[in-house]
Amino acid sequence: MKLPPFQYLEPSTVLEALSMLDTYRDTVQIIAGGTEVVNRLKLRLISPDYLMDIKKLPDLGGIAEHEQSIVIGANVSLNEIRDSSLLQDKYKAIAEAAFQVAAPPLANMGTIGGNILQNTRCLFYNQSEIVLKGLGVCHKRGGASCLAVKGGKRCFSVYLGDIAPALIAFDAKCVLEKSGSRRTIPIIDLFTGMGTQPLSIENNELLTGIIIPKQNGAYGSAYRKLRIRGSIDYPLASAAAFLALSADGKLAASRLVIGAAGCAPKVVARASAALSGKLPEDADFAAAADMAYELSEGVDNLALPGDYRRKMVRVLAQRALQGARADIKRGM
Repeated sequence: MKLPPFQYLEPSTVLEALSMLDTYRDTVQIIAGGTEVVNRLKLRLISPDYLMDIKKLPDLGGIAEHEQSIVIGANVSLNEIRDSSLLQDKYKAIAEAAFQVAAPPLANMGTIGGNILQNTRCLFYNQSEIVLKGLGVCHKRGGASCLAVKGGKRCFSVYLGDIAPALIAFDAKCVLEKSGSRRTIPIIDLFTGMGTQPLSIENNELLTGIIIPKQNGAYGSAYRKLRIRGSIDYPLASAAAFLALSADGKLAASRLVIGAAGCAPKVVARASAALSGKLPEDADFAAAADMAYELSEGVDNLALPGDYRRKMVRVLAQRALQGARADIKRGM
């Protein structure tokens, strides 16, 4: 498939990029690795007048360790995340998520920023222009109906990013910049929960960095994922878990985050409350996984049936919690 016509922009600095965003606003599409954007262009799901390539911006690279945090530039590749000894050792879920995103060539192109800022997907939307002409106009395309859920009053498209659930498990934040201002927000707040407009980033804002708070004491994390092909596919269900111990060896903090279970990653808040104060060996991970199942959506709009994917959320949530517990023991 040919790409639609566009004018190519290549800023040399972040300030120049922000100026371009101000100038072109709704008519410009940002591209870095291009692993998602190029496919959307080919399918004519987007047809911007301008394509702004930020891949070479020097200020958006690097993984830096600071006193209280780890800062990752938005253009850091998924392979760099995967291969980072710091992330492998201290933030295992994030390294595991990066390792499972795609085959090495795609992971070498794809960036952490691009993986976070993916649009939602649906079998009734992510199709060629020819196929879409034969389908009804769904919510995501500006229509009044959902083709996946008969009578559905909203869009049920699914967010399929790998990295965001793992980052959210660590309570990570992101830096959003525009001309004259900067804001730092929790990554979970990037997501609106609406399939038609899944991200809360403004049209003149640029994601420039990720901030992961450093952890103290004994803790562990893990990421687990369901996909059809083991090397390249988006998650059809996923779970990230973080567990931290208090001085007496009990669970002082826990976060369970599920992905590919709705229009945004979901924090299973009830699981955190249920696990708090338990010894890791006595924690009822099965009960926490049941809570993840209850929170997930199972809609027939991806490659596997919705009911099966929802059941697998339960399985993956329990495996992620068990993996986080094993990671605690590894670090002790």
